[in-house]
Amino acid sequence: MSTIRWQRSGLSWEDICRRAGARRRWNALRTFLANERRRQILELLLELGGLPRGAQAEIARRLKVHPSVISKDINHHLMPLARPCERCGTLQTRDWWREG
Repeated sequence: MSTIRWQRSGLSWEDICRRAGARRRWNALRTFLANERRRQILELLLELGGLPRGAQAEIARRLKVHPSVISKDINHHLMPLARPCERCGTLQTRDWWREG
C-alpha cells in the first residue's frame, strides 16, 4: 500500500506498525512450516529409497499437501543441495566452498 493510502486510511502510526509486525510474524511462521515440510520430505525420500516412480505422490499423500508443492520443494529447494556422483550416479551433498 502506498504512503498516501495509509495516510487516508485513518490508521494511527501504532496501528500501522502492529500490522507490519503481524505480517512479519505470519511470514516467519510460513517460512518455518515450509522448512519443516522440506525436512519431512527428506526423511520420506530416505524411507522410500530415493525418487522411484510415484514417490512424490506418496509423499504428498502422507503430508496432506498437493503434489505440486512436493515437486516445487524438491526441484527448487532440495535438489540444489545435492548433485549426482559422476561415477555411480547417487546423490551427494554439494561442497559449495570447493565448487567455483
